[in-house]
Parts: sequence; C-alpha cells; structure tokens
Amino acid sequence: MSGIAGILAPNQEKLIHKMLSKIKYRGTSQPQIWTNMHTTMGTIGLKAVFQKRGLSSTPSDAGAIVFDGRLTNRKKLRKILKSHDMQHEASSEVVLHGFEENKMKIFEMIDGEFALGLANNDQLVLARDRLGIRPLYIGFYEGNLCFASEIKALIGLVDKIHEFPPGHFLISDMGLFPYNPYLPEEIDLENAGESANQLVDVLDDSVKEAIPKNIDIGVWLSGGVDSSVLASLSRPYVDQLYTFSAGMKGAPDLKFAREVADHIEAQHHERIYTEKDMEKVLEKVIYLLESFDAPLVRSTIANYLVAELAADYVPYVLSGEGGDELFAGYDYQKECDSGVELMLSVQDSIAALHNTALQRVDRSAAAHGTYAAVPYLHPDVVRYALAVPSKWKIKGPKAVEKWPLRKGLSDRLPDSIIWRKKVKFWQGAGAAHAMEDMAESKISDSEFESERIVGPNFLIKSKEELHYYRIFKSFFRDNVPLDEVGRTEHI
Repeated sequence: MSGIAGILAPNQEKLIHKMLSKIKYRGTSQPQIWTNMHTTMGTIGLKAVFQKRGLSSTPSDAGAIVFDGRLTNRKKLRKILKSHDMQHEASSEVVLHGFEENKMKIFEMIDGEFALGLANNDQLVLARDRLGIRPLYIGFYEGNLCFASEIKALIGLVDKIHEFPPGHFLISDMGLFPYNPYLPEEIDLENAGESANQLVDVLDDSVKEAIPKNIDIGVWLSGGVDSSVLASLSRPYVDQLYTFSAGMKGAPDLKFAREVADHIEAQHHERIYTEKDMEKVLEKVIYLLESFDAPLVRSTIANYLVAELAADYVPYVLSGEGGDELFAGYDYQKECDSGVELMLSVQDSIAALHNTALQRVDRSAAAHGTYAAVPYLHPDVVRYALAVPSKWKIKGPKAVEKWPLRKGLSDRLPDSIIWRKKVKFWQGAGAAHAMEDMAESKISDSEFESERIVGPNFLIKSKEELHYYRIFKSFFRDNVPLDEVGRTEHI
C-alpha cells in the first residue's frame, strides 16, 4: 500500500505534508509533493515494490497523478497508448497518459486495485477501483475538495468525512460518475466439473500476474481453503515462498497452516499470541482500522498480528480475501431457496467488501509498510466467478460451499485442507470468545442499555461493539458519520 492525499487548492505543501504524516506508516519512502496553479497533491510509496513511483507528472509538469495500488491490465493499456513513451511503465504513468489521450474513457479501460488523484490543468479527478480494494475518502477544507487514503488524514481539517464510492470517478467541475460494473464473462460450461477446471486456469493466471519480479513474497496463510489455494498456486512461480500464520495456543489455523506449508515446501513462520497480546493492540487496531464493527475488529486483531510477523520477512504478501464472497462461502447462504436468491446474496457480499473485509486487509498491511495483493479479486476472476451458475457454488448432499474452487484444486492440496469446513477468521485463530469476555467484564448491563442508542436508527449490537465504539469515538469524535462505517450483516 501507499498513501495519497490532495486538495483542490494551490501551494498547500504544508497541509499535504501534515495529512501524509498521519498515515506515514503506509509507505517507506519520503513524501513526494506536487502542485500547480489549482491543485496540491502528495504521496508516500513503498521503496521495495512498484509503488515507489506513486507520483508521476507530464513532461510539461502541467498535470500529475498520485496513485495507490496497481493496474492488472497495465501492459495491455501501454500497448494502446499512441502518443506517449513511458519512462517507467508504472501504473500511475499509464493512467496519467491514458487520461491525456482518452479523457474520461480511460476509466472504462483500466482494471485493477487502485485509488488515485489526477490533476489536469484546473481539474481534479478522483477514482477508485470497482470493488473498493484500495481506500479513498473525501471532505471539504475551507470550501476546497480534499482527499486522502484514510480517515485520520482528514480529521481536524474537514467537518464531515465521506468514503469515496467504489467504481466511480469524480471530475471536480463536472460531477461524480459510475463506470462500467463487472459483468459475467461470456463462457460456455456444460457441467460443474468444467467450471472447476476452467477456474483453476483463470485463478492461476491471476496469481502469476500478482507476483512482482525480484521481490520476496509471502502468503498470509490461515490453513483455510482460500489462502491455502493461493499458496499452492504461487509456489511454482517463486524460488522461495514465505508463509505466515498467527493464533492462540492450540488454534486450528496453526495446525492446518503448518500442514499446507509442509506440503508445498514453503518457509513457514507462525506467531502464538495471548489474550493480553490482543488487548494490548486493541486501541491501535481500532485507530488503524477506523471502525468499531465487532466482527471486523475481532478479525483485524488476528490479521494485524500476522501482518506484523510477515513484515519482518517480506514487503509483499498475497491475501485470500474474496474467495468466500465470489464462491458462496458462508453458511447463511446455504439457506437461500433458489439460485437467483443465492446469486443476489453473492453480489451483496461482494458489494460489502469495500468497508469491511477489504478495509481489514488494507489497514493490516499498511500498518506495517507492506503491500497485500488480492488475486481472487482480479477482474478476470471476478468476471468468471459471476458467470459460474449459483447451483454449482454450493453443491452435493452435504451442501459444500465453494465447490468449484475446492474441486478444481483437489489434486494440489491434502483432502484435510481442500475440504476443510469454513470457519471465521477469529475462530480459526482460537480467539472466538476472548474479546467478548473482555467486554463483558468492562461494561455493565445498565451501561449497555443506556449507551447503545448512538444515532437515529443506529443501535450498538453488543457489549463488545460498545467497547470498541468508545475507543473509536475517543479517536474520531463526531467527524465520521455513522452510516459511513461498514458493519458486518451476517455473523
């Protein structure tokens, strides 16, 4: 990850430095600041990976771009640019020159995981990828549009902060517009087995594309199906694969992750933590996460700790986020009465990723100056997954979730892994009730009843969530509208 910030006003270098200083952990390089007669923007990138070129400008310096993330079709776009020679072929440079040649049409052409700010003469253009993999927030400072990668960069500057909607671009003098959503790939499938075989090819291409050259990479490995599949697919493309898992003593994730690492001959590292360790990082996690949603905070603690471990060894990791959403991996989805209902449920779960699970992945990696790629959410995988009939995603007399994924990779991983039942992140890490019990000891029944109404039609769901909400409020006050905070609908 990297950090970006900007304002539609000139000569605001001090302000941009201040904004970036609040999210300086997102990068490992010194801030780069650019300004013209209308806009000031800045970025901090990662020295060890491609994001070190997060700021690019035109040869005349009349326009520039700050960019967090990566394009997954960068090479294809580079070939269709007619009037520009690339100095570095960085994603930021491709988008900037693509905008010069194609204007708003460029947002129908780019694919990937990104958030960006682009200055074009007196215009400021903002954009975010279709699923919201990379974060972006906006507000107004003295009437001037501001943007930043995280909420905390805008706290104290703007009155109200809003999440920039995924799959949209904004042109400062024209408005906010959606660009093409992901549509199912046009594929011809005769049976469920064929869908599984084709999925392996699509996902393998995504994993291969996600692995940068000449950089040590790792996988956050829970021992669940999604992360285990990524580890298995990525292993042939690197000389050495590092895998990382974390959990409480006796956690099932630790056992299964070791089994996967041994099977694929990865260099495995694990961290065993205690309830005290979880409590120690709780406030930091809520500050970084910018949420008080109880299931999200709980899972982020485990994610934060494994990300901290991984950062000691590699600057770049693969995360299995998105597998459950694309392939109906949740128990509640087995209750759907029809394929249509399940299809809509899958689409809802994908749409909810941007301010829940993807926010967890982004903040956990960014907190330690690392980049986390999500190969399941590569556009080609998403389009293919949407085309697979819902009736094949949960299949068989035992209603096995994510059937195409499991079946397709069944010859690459042990049965104990590939057919392992889905468990929540915090459950697999062995921390299912630790945080609930802690909140129970801190908050009385009367306190919960008197404090749980925090806004119109907004109720705190549990004592655990109230405990997190108190911490959240201590950091962010009333600057963040409650309806901007993502909440887990199904537990």
